[in-house]
Amino acid sequence: MFVLGAAAVLTLAGCGAHDSTGQVAVTVSSNAADHPYEVKVFASTGKLSEHQRVFPGGTATFAGVPLGEVTVRANELCAQKTTVTNDEVASVTLTTTGC
Repeated sequence: MFVLGAAAVLTLAGCGAHDSTGQVAVTVSSNAADHPYEVKVFASTGKLSEHQRVFPGGTATFAGVPLGEVTVRANELCAQKTTVTNDEVASVTLTTTGC
């Protein structure tokens, strides 16, 4: 039974495994109201991928984000779209203007 489990782990995480996720660095503009914002990253399907609290002027990096176009939102701030790839960190700044 152990050998079967070990073979399954090696098959799933072996040398040929490909991670189909990437990263997004999200900055909340320093001119936003002085309170934390619940920043949410949504996959192209509309499904919530990641979320985290970020203070104005702060940056949070979200890992495990599905590849492709994503939408980043936080209450009171303008939503932004970006494309996530597995070879670089996508970068987004959420602001109160330009919606």
